[in-house]
Amino acid sequence: MKAWAALVASCALTGCEGPSPPPAQPLAFDHQVHAGQNQIGCTMCHAWAEHAPVAGVPSMARCVGCHKFVDKDKPSIKPILEAAEQGRPIEWARVHRLPDHVYFNHERHVAGAQLRCQECHGAVETMHVVRQVAPLTMGWCVECHLARRGPLDCLVCHK
Repeated sequence: MKAWAALVASCALTGCEGPSPPPAQPLAFDHQVHAGQNQIGCTMCHAWAEHAPVAGVPSMARCVGCHKFVDKDKPSIKPILEAAEQGRPIEWARVHRLPDHVYFNHERHVAGAQLRCQECHGAVETMHVVRQVAPLTMGWCVECHLARRGPLDCLVCHK
């Protein structure tokens, strides 16, 4: 019975499920091409990661800033340029989500603790389709905080 209780507690803290399939996106976006082959850094597109609680989805202006010059005639790029021209944002599906009671601050982790995005998001530069690879559970986060001597006060993450 104690082993069962330990297993249940372990699953609650670390998660027992495997990685979820990536959500369907409105357009194909290949991080392997952008972040891998072209070596565009994460914060070039997710500009708020170093300065705000959320990393943010790139604005249409950010996409158009490059693609008005690069690959503008490719069939995969035309829908982006058309949407921008019409003033219509692309409705990207969120890939990483924490429970509502958890407060996560990208700035504190990226700029403050100097963590690389890959430590939580995986090797995005190798992914054609981004998916969640880390469990992002309380146990997983606490392990990281313990290893890096991060804060362990409950109110740092739980609001």
